[in-house]
Amino acid sequence: MRKSFVQIIFISAVLLLGACSGTKSAQQTMAEDRAYMYKEAYAAYIEAENRYLNLLFNLERLPEEEELWIMKRDQMRELEQLRSIMLQTRGELDEALQDWEKYLSELQKEVAAANAPSKARFRTQDDLRSSPGELLPGEFAKDSVRKAQNRMQR
Repeated sequence: MRKSFVQIIFISAVLLLGACSGTKSAQQTMAEDRAYMYKEAYAAYIEAENRYLNLLFNLERLPEEEELWIMKRDQMRELEQLRSIMLQTRGELDEALQDWEKYLSELQKEVAAANAPSKARFRTQDDLRSSPGELLPGEFAKDSVRKAQNRMQR
């Protein structure tokens, strides 16, 4: 009976892990979405930075063009906005990854708890001992009282 119970627990744990690997958790989906958002924000920032550097090169060649100075100011604002968006998405990505890690650690604890032997299997006091000479909680007091009573009777 005990062996079949352990086999059932093992099979159910394997099936649970198999089911979890086939479908994504909400935390994993959130982390992947945040990673995609961060990559897109980073790409947009790099593209705007390259446009800004190109504009600076053109300003160096034609410093008298007023339109280039206006474009420089606009590009600088865009860079600042994209930088703040990129930093915000990075923070959201970090939070999503932490949530996913918490979810995975909770899942591991649940699987470990399901595979751990339960205390219900212990039938006698001796089954609770990890070694033959170990005293269980409260046994020392009982043993001391018994020895004291034996000494008094003598």
